[in-house]
Amino acid sequence: MSRRIVILGAGRSSSSLIRHLLQNAEVENFDVRIGDLDPELAARKAEGHPRATTFALDAKNPDARRSEIEHADLVISMLPAFLHPEVAKDAIATRTPLITPSYLSPEIKAMDAAAKAAGIPILNELGLDPGIDHLSAMEVIDGLRAEGSTLTGFESYTGGLVAPESDDNPWHYKFTWNPRNVVLAGQGSSATFKESGRIRVLPPHRLFKEVTAVEVPGAGRFEGYANRDSLAYEKIYGLEGIESLVRGTLRGDGFCGGWDAIFQLGMNRDDASVSLPKGTSWREFTAGFTGGVPRHADAAAVRAAVQDITGAEARSLDLLEDLGLFSEDIPSKLAGTPADILQDLLEKKWSLGEGDLDMIVMWHRFRYRTSDGETKVKTSHLVHIGEDEVHTAMSLTVGLPLALAARMWMRGDWNDTGVLLPTSPGLYGPLLQGLAQEGVSFTESEGH
Repeated sequence: MSRRIVILGAGRSSSSLIRHLLQNAEVENFDVRIGDLDPELAARKAEGHPRATTFALDAKNPDARRSEIEHADLVISMLPAFLHPEVAKDAIATRTPLITPSYLSPEIKAMDAAAKAAGIPILNELGLDPGIDHLSAMEVIDGLRAEGSTLTGFESYTGGLVAPESDDNPWHYKFTWNPRNVVLAGQGSSATFKESGRIRVLPPHRLFKEVTAVEVPGAGRFEGYANRDSLAYEKIYGLEGIESLVRGTLRGDGFCGGWDAIFQLGMNRDDASVSLPKGTSWREFTAGFTGGVPRHADAAAVRAAVQDITGAEARSLDLLEDLGLFSEDIPSKLAGTPADILQDLLEKKWSLGEGDLDMIVMWHRFRYRTSDGETKVKTSHLVHIGEDEVHTAMSLTVGLPLALAARMWMRGDWNDTGVLLPTSPGLYGPLLQGLAQEGVSFTESEGH
């Protein structure tokens, strides 16, 4: 009798997950049941595979959701993160193993004892970032420890970007993930990290000003800005007492200067609604964020005002000009928050077009002292380019670790219980090996 893997959510990040599981379903004797709010989307992802079934998923209907989970041998949740605590409760109640790519929340962390009592794993943070970053970082960190070395610094940056052959705008960026997350980047929380033994707190208004230049062999030059909480990884990775520790996001060279200007103006704010008069131009919209510049001011005057307020360099102002923010064009969306109006524009400018390819870049740098006191540096990087607009590099690198872990569980290759992260050798070793077999691998180099 075959067993069943249930996937909750068939969005863009699920494409490669579904494909990989279905490619192995016959040989490994499991079925894949795919649920989504849009049943037609789920059916398209199933591609008529004889081992696949689909269903309309109302994730907020507890009875229907629990019924699907109850009849599964393993659940992979690709739902929005805020729904995962409810899914986890269902998994515990029905004694069904659960895997998600989302960050471990305090609510789910508190379910550890209940998950152990139910005899199931709730494995979190198994996608790209978080996910593959855990696997690759822990393999190097554990290897250095085994050699008797002491880690003194760890930097890790990841970016979902556009492949060089599809890079046709000066921002060097196109959406490969939820556009909303990109538009709201920097809102709300400061970044905390360690630098040369001291804790740094970088408030949002300086987040895109203090960037790190990152050169990645074979991919080019990028800018990295710090994520919200790097300090948590002291405990997660066992790095208590480390001198420097930062995790961040990669963007194309020059991106952060342009985004900082947008951020300083408040054009990506999501806490106030506006309704623009019919016929308002982008130039007039931008002028509205500059304070004293009149609505009828020409493009040069608005640009000068933006420079005065934000301190943006000419190169960064050129990026705003590329978006049309100083133009006489009319926004197609005239009502909503500034973030809503800006996002509507960016989705037109930065969407992957037909034939466009995306690129994932992940880069780690480890500074350490050997057992004989020598100071060394090791770097590890991953560059992966997508296949097409559906099986993107983002979809692949998010979905493959989930699919590989699911297959491992179904084969009985791991049987841990409780609330987990993929930081143990029993998980990261086989998963990295499986990823390498699928063409997702890291290149390492050492120096002083």
